[in-house]
Amino acid sequence: MRALVSIFMLFLCHFAVAQTRLDYFMAEATKSRMAGQWSRASELYTHCLQIDSCSAEALFQLGRIHFYLRQDSMGLEYLHRAVELDPDNTYYMEPLAAILLRQGCEEDALPLLERISELQGKRSDVLSHLANMYAKLGRLEDAIATFDRLEMLEGKMSQLSNEKFSLYMEMGDSARAFAELQSLCDEYPADMTCRIGMGYCYQQLGDFDTAMKIYEGVREVDPSNGMLQTVLLEYYLAQGMDSLYEVTRDSILYAKETDTPTRVALLQQMTERMSADSVDTDCIAAHYERVLQSDSANVDILTMYAAFLNYRQRPQEQICTLMSRILTIEPDNEMATQWLLQYYVSRRDYSSLEGICWRGMNYHPDELLYSYFLGMILMERDEGEKALEVMGRGIRLRNEGTRLALVSDAFTIRGDIYYKMGKHEEAFLEYDSALVYNKDNILCLNNYAYYLSLRNEKLDKAEEMSYRTIKAEPVNKTYLDTYAWILFMQGKFSEAQEYMDKVVPRDSSEQFLMSDEYTGSAILEHAGDIAWMNGDESRAVCMWQLAVKRGDPGVTPVLHKKARKKRYYQHK
Repeated sequence: MRALVSIFMLFLCHFAVAQTRLDYFMAEATKSRMAGQWSRASELYTHCLQIDSCSAEALFQLGRIHFYLRQDSMGLEYLHRAVELDPDNTYYMEPLAAILLRQGCEEDALPLLERISELQGKRSDVLSHLANMYAKLGRLEDAIATFDRLEMLEGKMSQLSNEKFSLYMEMGDSARAFAELQSLCDEYPADMTCRIGMGYCYQQLGDFDTAMKIYEGVREVDPSNGMLQTVLLEYYLAQGMDSLYEVTRDSILYAKETDTPTRVALLQQMTERMSADSVDTDCIAAHYERVLQSDSANVDILTMYAAFLNYRQRPQEQICTLMSRILTIEPDNEMATQWLLQYYVSRRDYSSLEGICWRGMNYHPDELLYSYFLGMILMERDEGEKALEVMGRGIRLRNEGTRLALVSDAFTIRGDIYYKMGKHEEAFLEYDSALVYNKDNILCLNNYAYYLSLRNEKLDKAEEMSYRTIKAEPVNKTYLDTYAWILFMQGKFSEAQEYMDKVVPRDSSEQFLMSDEYTGSAILEHAGDIAWMNGDESRAVCMWQLAVKRGDPGVTPVLHKKARKKRYYQHK
């Protein structure tokens, strides 16, 4: 007996030690997880499982970590094991159900939600999920029964009654469907919305007589009801009562007491109907102008009006005026701000563009677009430091929805600015960042490659980047020139000539070369240098002299010397 007692005591001691170790490592794992040290936390939770392979908490936390790291299959495996070990723990079930729903695995999530509902019967959010899932899976009676349970918790609500109405109609049981709406009306006899809703359902099913009886009952109680007036307009249209529709529409539309939502809905309906009937644009516009005379500060109406004019391809200046009016009412209206930005960009109205960019940065600092264009403007004005600051701020504060291509373009412009300032290493770092966000940024690849060639650095890398640009845009003369020049710098003169001939064809007239926007002084000089190295001295001299004659900013003292001395000199 003493031996048995001793063995039992040893077992208890071993268990106690193991539990103490488990508690310790579990606490350390939790600390690491809360600190965002995911790898360390994963190692510690795994160690907990080595101590106790049935630790549901360790399995659950490992599942969460794997999902955070986007290792979904492992995450699901751990969460399933945790729920199997602790099947009544809703804390474990809910994340698993949510993940399964997110992955579209409704049938797998359903038993979990049903079990949660059994354990926590007053969870209205769970019941709502269950009802919608039953409906989606075609289990309509179960969906209605679940909505009934939800109704017992939350009380009679129009949303629930409408859901049940739709389900009954789907089942072909119109009697129970309309009984459901009637019960809603009985529950809230003073709420005309419920009655109008029931009338509208009859109207949609083609029972116009019953619908009108309900509408007339509402009109006796609340003759100025905006919702009723809107629904009656649809009724008149459906019945072909066009004259009555127009009279009623205008009386509502222009009445001072008409609320904004009703007026907006009515304008939208009118616009859609008139557009479908190909009514003259000026006629529709006149309605908007008349409404705005008494409701001039209504942003929704101004926005609809602008959208309509844009759809009808009216002059952009008209829309610009409306957008400017919107900004006087709502200075932070992003839709109007972005529209004006695009408008000023298309017009090359840089003065107005600068103003809208500053406005955008002030009200929407996380929208990179404003910083990007402002930085471009500042760069063109040779305000490099200011441009770098503006674009850097925009990159740092950008929101999660910012297009990666735009981020890449912003880094590219910063690289161009740094290079222009003589800070070449900083420029190359910006270009590297640009290619992280968009490895196929053609402008970045071209500029990066060209500037490397000018410094006679990493020419193999420059050639690879430049080749990608001409594969993407094989007729772009700027990119072809860059590639030809890099080949020239590598001593590949015959290959360089092959590509330069695509930029400056041998049959090009002087008149063409002097007027072509793509063949400036720098390109003509390159053409001359390449021709010289290929033994065509007369063409080389001709190109150098034309380059000088063009008089672009690319004309250097070395170019003047080559054109005057009629021989090649290397740039220092």
